[in-house]
Amino acid sequence: RLSRESTSLHSSIHEDPLPGDLPPMATCTAAVSHIRARCLPAAARGKRPSSRCSSRRPGTVRVDAFLNGLFGGWTKTADAEPTEPEEVEVVKMRVTVTIARPTGLVLAPLGERVGAAVLELAEGGNADNSGMVEVGDVLVGCGFSAPDEKDLSSERYESILDTLEEEPGSGTIQLTFERVVPEGDQDMMGLTADTARYWEEKRAAKKRAPGGPKMLRRTPGVEFKDIAVNIKRGPLGTGSFGTVFRGTFKEQEVVLKTANRNILAAEELLESEMELNEQVHFNAKGTCARYMGCIELSVLEGGELYNGTLTEGLWLMWANEGASTVEQLMLAGTAQLAAAMGCADATELGVTRKAMTELMTSLTRLHAAGIVHRDVKPANLIAAEKDGGVLKLIDLGAAAMCLGDNPLNYYAGNGPADPRYCMGDELYLLPVGTPRPTKDNMAKLWRVHTPDRFDCFSAGCTMMQLAVPGLRPKSALDTFMEELKATGYNVRTWRAEKGDESKGFDFTAMDANNGAGWDLAQRLMEPERRARILAEAALQHPFFA
Repeated sequence: RLSRESTSLHSSIHEDPLPGDLPPMATCTAAVSHIRARCLPAAARGKRPSSRCSSRRPGTVRVDAFLNGLFGGWTKTADAEPTEPEEVEVVKMRVTVTIARPTGLVLAPLGERVGAAVLELAEGGNADNSGMVEVGDVLVGCGFSAPDEKDLSSERYESILDTLEEEPGSGTIQLTFERVVPEGDQDMMGLTADTARYWEEKRAAKKRAPGGPKMLRRTPGVEFKDIAVNIKRGPLGTGSFGTVFRGTFKEQEVVLKTANRNILAAEELLESEMELNEQVHFNAKGTCARYMGCIELSVLEGGELYNGTLTEGLWLMWANEGASTVEQLMLAGTAQLAAAMGCADATELGVTRKAMTELMTSLTRLHAAGIVHRDVKPANLIAAEKDGGVLKLIDLGAAAMCLGDNPLNYYAGNGPADPRYCMGDELYLLPVGTPRPTKDNMAKLWRVHTPDRFDCFSAGCTMMQLAVPGLRPKSALDTFMEELKATGYNVRTWRAEKGDESKGFDFTAMDANNGAGWDLAQRLMEPERRARILAEAALQHPFFA
């Protein structure tokens, strides 16, 4: 609820109940457009316009630095030099979000009192809890039903407030905001980036770094003369961004990875993977294959792969803890998978229980450290031979750091993900339109958008393949995911309509313990992300009894 005066607004924010979550009908859409505009440089922009709601109140989050100069004109001072307007590229994004009332928003008028912008968010209020609105957003539309949104972009401030107070009986309101970010203006970097833009900005930041000779990154004790690439057997695997090889380090078998050249963001993704492996090493050791460090070679030091020497660039190194992935083992048969895992019960039920226990334990620890793997699947699990066959995750190339002070590989919009192991339209950790993750809002974004449950859906797909051998081939999994989508991601409906035993499906493991397997799979693969069971809670499910 938005009120005209500070006193009534204060009352609406602090006396009315504020639901902690968005209603189930909450939606968000966003669009991005690039335009050329004449804008004053950041140093030339003036003061924030006055507002009847400008006094700071308890329980609100305020970012004056963002608004200072964003709206209104520039007043010349004695110390200021005349500055000519410069032409810069402006990026605009529109975000539409449905928010429960009272919204917990404080608005301020724009220049000439035409238009309104977000001045404050009530901490814990519905707008704040949506995770989709930030200070500085300009309100350009509102409505109480999707087709009837009213354009507010040219309305006077008082008229906007009148419109927002309409239909008091409606429990929600649909608001459309616009964000404007001139390129290179560091005090206004509020734009949500898509994948390409995110990595372009990362590269631009590297170019702006202080000059001087480049420092090659090397883990102490890791020297290129001690590393040999086993090129005779070819690469272990080649992905969109990197290539993986077998090798040796001081006669120990290792796995080596380098970035594919001339691929957008390949080098940056490898650097992110390096940092994430370091985080896992310190905060979740044992969940992933043992990281042994990195080595970066200069042009002069780089060799040639054909003779087994490392080439120029950054290389990451892990201990080779397993000869085969779970995908390779399960395609060979449940007995082979059970033997590699050290599983005494060599049935689908026994293997699935042990594998899912170890997988969900690892995900629990990763999520506690704020890390989302984002590529959980049998091909990224190995049975660690020296650790009794316990399963460990590999390949953090798509992973993201979603908590802490420094977001890493974490942005709104679609990211690297295998569509076979996620919902067809959920290839993101944060939906488009989400404010850029920062150390100040990462905890809120984690709470509101639950990126950790992206991994839970992938774990559910993995469970289905482990428990039902007929779903292990890639073609069978593709068909399963298409059919499951048609049922609204209801595994029991899929079984009733499509899961005919005559097609080679054996549901013994899923049917055990009164169908506990079906219940766990459903709770992991709920289409509504917030409804999915957490990795830690899944370990207490009756399926594991």
